[in-house]
Amino acid sequence: MKRYEKFADEIAELIRTGVLVPGEKVPSVRHASRTYGVSPSTVFLAYYLLEDRGLIQARARSGYFVREHAKRPLHEPDISLRPAETTEVGVSELVFSVLGSLRNPDTVPFGSAFPSADLFPLQRLARSMAQSVRDMPTREVISEMTTGNPDLLRQIALRYMVGGVKLPMEELVITTGAMEALNLCLQVVTEPGDLVAIEAPAF
Repeated sequence: MKRYEKFADEIAELIRTGVLVPGEKVPSVRHASRTYGVSPSTVFLAYYLLEDRGLIQARARSGYFVREHAKRPLHEPDISLRPAETTEVGVSELVFSVLGSLRNPDTVPFGSAFPSADLFPLQRLARSMAQSVRDMPTREVISEMTTGNPDLLRQIALRYMVGGVKLPMEELVITTGAMEALNLCLQVVTEPGDLVAIEAPAF
């Protein structure tokens, strides 16, 4: 760890523990350099790093101050006791009534990001799908049912790579939708009776 990073961590710890409160001025560059025995350039680099972390901000001709809403690590919630019996979870009738109203062509669904079906180029899609089915080898109809389309898997892996995540194609699973993905994830990481925390309201 470089000296300026260590000094930045020391100031960050003072902010985290409440020694330096929001709105309070942090030591000036000259004062910090003299007090902590570091060069002014080290102090500047440390303060730049703290600015990047969202902990302090510079004010013209005034110095550096602790941000009013400094980013601080959130406390982990207390672990609640598992109930002795499982609880049946049902879906509200209100949800079904709202979803059912979307079938009404006069209803504009502001609660979702689905575009109007009238905007879909259905005729062009029909021609494209018909052409694809005619040209598709017979075995390909069932060969990709479990692993997913290799070209699609590769494109997904490339997209993750651009974002800095190295994800092997064999670790990807293609699902038919978000609900199936959630169902598979829950089967992998939970057991009957486990507590599952979700946001509210939720889909």
